[in-house]
Amino acid sequence: MTMTHATAGPGMRRALLRVGRCVLSYVLLDMAVWIVIALVVPDWSFLDSMRVGLLILAFTGIPTVLLAIVAGLAHQHMEVARFRCLLAFPMVLFAFPLIGAAMAEPLVLQVMAQVAFAVWLMPAPLVPENWVGLPE
Repeated sequence: MTMTHATAGPGMRRALLRVGRCVLSYVLLDMAVWIVIALVVPDWSFLDSMRVGLLILAFTGIPTVLLAIVAGLAHQHMEVARFRCLLAFPMVLFAFPLIGAAMAEPLVLQVMAQVAFAVWLMPAPLVPENWVGLPE
């Protein structure tokens, strides 16, 4: 059976929209976390916190979103809740650049953001048409 443009179009568009939602939701969540960090950590100025937040976004956000997209495309036979919980563990490891921070707040809040993204915000299944498990 060959796929025509009419059958591949809506599914591809839906998958691209879900990938865009994945990226946008992570970036907005990370921005919110670093605004909270800027308000909670008294030793840093707001601009310094935002600079560090953008740098950490490159180190945590890119691998997290890539993992979410690749795993979302690869796994098709798992219940969504189990998939999200299992994916939260490797996403937490991407917060490793903050282990050397002088204060605990950035690391704790970034880990909480990683878990929140994996468990609640990440669109799963990424391609619902290919999912064999129980969808959302």
